[in-house]
Amino acid sequence: MTIAKAILKAVILCGAVAVCVASGAAQVPAQSASATQAPRALSSGAFPAKVIKTLDSGKLKENDPIEVETAGSFKLADGTLVPKGSKLIGHVTAAKARSKGDPNSELTITFEKLAVTGGKQFSIKGTVQAVSPPEEQPEPLMAGKASGAAGGGYTSATVGTVTETKSGSNMESDIKPEPAKDPKSVGVHGIHDLSLEDGVLRSTGKQVKLNGGDRMIVHADIFE
Repeated sequence: MTIAKAILKAVILCGAVAVCVASGAAQVPAQSASATQAPRALSSGAFPAKVIKTLDSGKLKENDPIEVETAGSFKLADGTLVPKGSKLIGHVTAAKARSKGDPNSELTITFEKLAVTGGKQFSIKGTVQAVSPPEEQPEPLMAGKASGAAGGGYTSATVGTVTETKSGSNMESDIKPEPAKDPKSVGVHGIHDLSLEDGVLRSTGKQVKLNGGDRMIVHADIFE
């Protein structure tokens, strides 16, 4: 073999190796992108929830687990029924009691899971949209009073792609739903010295405190 032929053969071989390496390198990012693809949002909206155990910013700390339960039934976009009493699981993002020099106490909660009663579990990204005191119990119906009157029954309303439950009746349509049930409700209703902004609860008192039975409206993106 002449020197010229040897050089030509070496050049061809190097070129083939370079093509194989480039091809392999091109495939790796494609596979990685597929493996790290973000989950698709199944539903997005707001729904009522109820505090199970007292939440006290003076006793809680960052990353403490939090659990509340849904206070009404609703359906997800895939038809899954989320019954009343299903669990919303999350954690404390920030908590502090008011100390000397602080104007407020604070509590921030994030929800990550929705455990459907008797069913499956969904990943969620949820925050507190509104809070209010425990719902007042409806008065017993008087004899002859229609069961659909004030305090009776439920109807469904759709907010985003989540079907929510809220108080329903034969009352006039200009009657506003209670903050504890209205998925459009925002802020704090009926709790003294408490405010809510961008998911952060603040109080001018020594601590932010939500008692068992207090209501929330939770806004959440629910993923497949």
